[in-house]
Amino acid sequence: MNIVSNEYKYKVKTVSSTNSYFLMNKINEEEQIPNKFYKRLDSPADISIFYNLRSYSTSLLFVSLDESKKILAQLARNIKLIISEYSGNHEKRCRDINYWMNKKIEASDVNIEKQISSESTAVFNEIEWNKEGKVVRVCKREDPYENKPAEIMKKLDDYCEIRDNNRYNVLKNKTECLKYNRYIKERKEHFSSLTKVTCNIPGCKKYDYTIDDNCTLNNMEDTFPEINCEVLYKKEELQKLVHTIKERSPLEIGFFIIVSFILFYLFILFLEKVKREY
Repeated sequence: MNIVSNEYKYKVKTVSSTNSYFLMNKINEEEQIPNKFYKRLDSPADISIFYNLRSYSTSLLFVSLDESKKILAQLARNIKLIISEYSGNHEKRCRDINYWMNKKIEASDVNIEKQISSESTAVFNEIEWNKEGKVVRVCKREDPYENKPAEIMKKLDDYCEIRDNNRYNVLKNKTECLKYNRYIKERKEHFSSLTKVTCNIPGCKKYDYTIDDNCTLNNMEDTFPEINCEVLYKKEELQKLVHTIKERSPLEIGFFIIVSFILFYLFILFLEKVKREY
């Protein structure tokens, strides 16, 4: 019984260690900015945010349902998150919020849908920030991915941001370079399979899956660029060797040359001795 138990524990430990190693050597999308930000969008917001909006006394005054008020309070809070914490890529964050808003509208019943669909624009228009010396609207209410399959476009948008945020990690060390390549390769296979499934029926329309020139399924090479880590780090090792040699003092280099010469001379004497014996 103990033998079986010990074998089971060993197998569990081995599997656990393997999983830990795999996770350590993989880019975890859940820990990346697009997913961390999007998860925050659904967290409850204080209803007072809704009542404190300037447009509450005008257009929002006609929002009667509590659920509608809660969603619009979330919307206002979410846009303000861009100002306070996520200003680095604010255009992408605005697409995230517009996508989230569309999903909220789709999931709501008819009465709530009508209220939040019509009044969400007022919330978008109200929240402003000072950008480059001008007070401007943070986000515009719009369909972030037009009439294309939104789920695929959102995933592609997220992927490209994660790719760009991690690309300089390849210069840290070979492990990070290989981790980056694994992620690129896995995502390339994933999106290739998605588009095949989408257009695997007669009369299927071929969508233009494009965010920008470097984020499009019409140009797989630029959208999913792999790095030759072997070449990159072989070159670096040679540079380290050259750098090490350069750091040697003239005395060390001279000593190395003398010792090499003596060893070579002794080797010649050894060969001469062997020849005489034969």
